[in-house]
Amino acid sequence: MMQFPYNSAQILTDEVFLIYGGQTGTSSAAQRQVAYLLAEEQLTEHLSSFLLPTVITGSARQERSKFYTLEFGHVQNVYLASLTTVINTNPYTTKVYTGTAVITDPQYGYINIYSPACYGVFQNATVVYESGLATGTYTNPAVLTALTIAAQINLNELDVSLSNESTSDIGVQQFSNQSYSEMRAKMGKNAFGNSAASQRAARLVNKYRSKPAIGFN
Repeated sequence: MMQFPYNSAQILTDEVFLIYGGQTGTSSAAQRQVAYLLAEEQLTEHLSSFLLPTVITGSARQERSKFYTLEFGHVQNVYLASLTTVINTNPYTTKVYTGTAVITDPQYGYINIYSPACYGVFQNATVVYESGLATGTYTNPAVLTALTIAAQINLNELDVSLSNESTSDIGVQQFSNQSYSEMRAKMGKNAFGNSAASQRAARLVNKYRSKPAIGFN
């Protein structure tokens, strides 16, 4: 679990939100900023990639030999990679080796780490790298529409004038009203929720996913 590093929206603005069909209702500017930030965090979680290029320090999982998988995909640069090994258990002693990283698959966050001969039992790999979508991608209509849908779901919870019978983004499967009723297809669950709107947001950007979603603290 990694902390989301932003405390304000980086892409969504009132102008973008309205262009892509967002409804502001009687919400305040502060409420909309909360909704925009939550939407960007949710999309980052769904894609397992930051939207804007973001430099982070994270761990890498060793798959085999020199092959490692980073927590986030769409890797643009790797600035530092180090390997930690345990060389003694009594007393407990570790040694850190600085290595050179080569990106083998940027979208999925695969890298190779080359370092001087390491002694001891491998413990972990720490990597400083940059993850993010290309400029033309994070501003394209699919991404902005998905962000707008996610922000609208969040804003509906904050502004009573925008709420309806299915609050908290509930996926309504069965509906009945006087003489009319219907049974809808079962919906899945993703980082945006489990409603039809959340499913549409996910479908718009699934092509940019790096791996199964991670979570944030």
